[in-house]
Amino acid sequence: MRISFILSSLWLSGGVRDIVEYANRLAERGHTIALVIPGGTNDRDMASELHHAVQCIESEVPRLNDASVFHQARLSWSMAQAVPHSDLIISTHTPTTVPGFLSTRLLRKGIPVWFYQDYLDMFRGRRLEQWLLRNAVRWHRLTLTISQYAADELRTYAPGNIEVAHIGLSHAEVFRPVLLSERPAALERRILFLGDMRPRKGLYDFLDAMAIVHAQIPNLRLWIVSKEDCDIQSELPFEYIHRPSRQELARLYAECDVFVSASWWESLGIPALEAMASAAPVVLTQSGGVLDYARPGENCLMTPARDPEALAAAVLRVLGDPALAQRLSVNGPPTAAEFDWEKVTDNLERRLHGLLA
Repeated sequence: MRISFILSSLWLSGGVRDIVEYANRLAERGHTIALVIPGGTNDRDMASELHHAVQCIESEVPRLNDASVFHQARLSWSMAQAVPHSDLIISTHTPTTVPGFLSTRLLRKGIPVWFYQDYLDMFRGRRLEQWLLRNAVRWHRLTLTISQYAADELRTYAPGNIEVAHIGLSHAEVFRPVLLSERPAALERRILFLGDMRPRKGLYDFLDAMAIVHAQIPNLRLWIVSKEDCDIQSELPFEYIHRPSRQELARLYAECDVFVSASWWESLGIPALEAMASAAPVVLTQSGGVLDYARPGENCLMTPARDPEALAAAVLRVLGDPALAQRLSVNGPPTAAEFDWEKVTDNLERRLHGLLA
């Protein structure tokens, strides 16, 4: 098959990494794969992860921050022109459904598919994206999502041919399980958080919760990891770690006492799965997509989103109950193993072949 994916950028993010993983695995299986991105958005680190047979094509019109509607229209047309003739053209992040529509409906370059990785609240107050959510499903022969939650949510906006494809855990071999009982004792209790300064990632909720925990457990140390530059103002003892390597991130998972996700919304929530793969006890918020794998009391503790007091209580419960912490540690790796890239690629490949039958 000749397959082209349309991306909003090749900058580091969970969604981009998922498409790169799919592209690489499909290329390894002999398919002709292209990634079409806006001009000026080719991240060298992400590009270095591409299979040598995957073609990365930049549009002539660059992507601009705070661009006018006119420039966004020019960019969409430029990206549509850059898409090679393909059997299947797969839009990803919701705004890419516009060049997807132009390349398939106007330029007749291939069959349209949408790989939906977003969640509705991501676009609160953004009229164009809200309009796309209501209309783009019917433009595509098939819409795939990464979780059952995302599929159910999208159906409330736009009924259509929507199916769950799922994603796998990238670089799974790096995240080796180190059970809590096997971890060396440390003087500090170490809490790991991944996110950024966007409110919906829950960093401020996390810090408020950790202030409550710190009042009861003074020997606390926070590890805050982000792919973005963050200006964190807090009197709590913390270490900020910017864009660690996969190996360094795996070490943090393997050494922390608790991993905390405080997100308001997630289409799936890969960091919590990475923590589970590493056998770190996980505390997370009910953020939507995590419901595809989170089993409270078995492989995690779950609290409502935007509730620092409940989040603090859950962390304190894990730190104060060794038997509970060990149970979460033991049950994490089997959960993460369910998200296998070979299996989900088999599934995607089968569905795409079905569109061409």
